Amino acid sequence: MGIISKLMKLLDGSEKSISEATPPTRPSSQQASGRTARNAVVRDEWLTLKRPRFFGRAHQSPNKRWIVGCNDSDGVGRGGHRESGNGRVVLVDHRADQVMHELGCFARPMDAAVSDAGPYIVLDSGFGSALQGDVAALDLEGRERYRRHYRANVFNIGLSRCGRFAAVQTANAPNDDGNLLEVLDLDRGCTVFAVPPATGWADRYSFDTDADGRLIAVGVEHKGLGRFSYSASGEFQDAQAFQAARLDKGDYATKIMSARDLLKTDSTADNARKALSTADAALAEGAKDAPDWSSIAHRVRGEAYELLGQLPEALEAFERALSLNPKVGVQKRAVALRKKLRAC
Repeated sequence: MGIISKLMKLLDGSEKSISEATPPTRPSSQQASGRTARNAVVRDEWLTLKRPRFFGRAHQSPNKRWIVGCNDSDGVGRGGHRESGNGRVVLVDHRADQVMHELGCFARPMDAAVSDAGPYIVLDSGFGSALQGDVAALDLEGRERYRRHYRANVFNIGLSRCGRFAAVQTANAPNDDGNLLEVLDLDRGCTVFAVPPATGWADRYSFDTDADGRLIAVGVEHKGLGRFSYSASGEFQDAQAFQAARLDKGDYATKIMSARDLLKTDSTADNARKALSTADAALAEGAKDAPDWSSIAHRVRGEAYELLGQLPEALEAFERALSLNPKVGVQKRAVALRKKLRAC
């Protein structure tokens, strides 16, 4: 039994049937401690409704007026991976404390995003074990206005404040839908651009539009790193800023991988010094206590020293990396350096 189903039973004491849609529900006039008791309560990103009985993940609009609630449970105790039994989605006007509609037409509604005007999108992961996901756009009445099926698991989604543009990022899959950042124009029902994500999996998305509502840029936001932009045609505009942020602001794993990428893409002496400094910082920030990451950090140090012509230091770094992980990938380079240093 899924956790949401258990919590529903505690709240309700019984299971409720799922309908395709319910009419708007207005708050009652019951008083609690001198104040009108709210029908919809949001706490710690969870939405609870009294009428209809509902408990699920809450997704709020930027202006906090609208809430989309998603419950991945079939109503009889099954949540998560399954072959049948739809979940539930509700749209709530939180300011008016009014349920606009309830839908039971989604198999497994796992994520949602809602605009400042109320139209929203839902990620439906579907039944079965196939790599797949559907992103559907709905209006205030619960009518579907756009749907896109992906032959890949959808990692996350985002929606513009105006509700016109959506961002969808997928995980790896053995087809054209895998490892994709796609921006959709929901009003026109088409793809604006679809590219491999230059920054990996983002945490959030934002959209810049002009006075006429046309898309200017799409921002991908990474916790601790910042916001980085794609043009309206899908060109990544902040490659240097993203690289600098990974080197300077990332956690130790991010710093190690960014230093390694820096040496691969542009093996200059300046970049070697920058990679060396970054690897040293990563070790000091905790990588030294994680053997797998520590071995890669020392490999980066060795490659940087070798590029700078500091061969004894490079060999020492490679040997340290091999002592932590014999399969780190520098055995042949270490052997070659030993021979070169003996010949000197």
